[in-house]
Amino acid sequence: QLEAVSALRLNPGDVAVDVACGTGSNFTLIEQRIGDAGFLIGIDLSPEMLQQAHACVVAHGWTNVSLINASAEEAQFREKADAFLFSFAHDVLQSTRALFNLFQRAKPGARAAACGLKCAPWWNFPLNYFVYQIAWQYHTKHDGLSEPWKHLAQFTSNLEVRVRALETIYVAYGIVGVDGRT
Repeated sequence: QLEAVSALRLNPGDVAVDVACGTGSNFTLIEQRIGDAGFLIGIDLSPEMLQQAHACVVAHGWTNVSLINASAEEAQFREKADAFLFSFAHDVLQSTRALFNLFQRAKPGARAAACGLKCAPWWNFPLNYFVYQIAWQYHTKHDGLSEPWKHLAQFTSNLEVRVRALETIYVAYGIVGVDGRT
């Protein structure tokens, strides 16, 4: 997650969107980079997760955070974003409708970064068994695990992908196209 947040190259005053933010586990990393002049938008479908994210915001005293309880396909916000983070957000990354909706709110030159699980090469079936066990618990969409960034590549230029942990974790990042598509 640190590598994905770092890949966003956030600056003080930036507007960052944490898609499928869950409990807000990335908020501190983002806030350290955008500062009080920046703005953080957290989007999540689960009200229970957002309650925990809200508690995190309150505990830190951040006043520059907006939490949106909606699907990524339906999320609405007025701000134009400098950066989008998809941290272990596989289901969102498999929805071109969600990506289109979000990236319509991107400033020119906005950055996107994603990280999460991926399948190892076919010959490493013991690791893939482990990956699928986790995926079945946390994903509603199980396709796309060999290249979870595939749809993100349609909306970004210069997408760079790095794999870690015996090719079971990835980090992908690039520049969002001006109109949401490259």
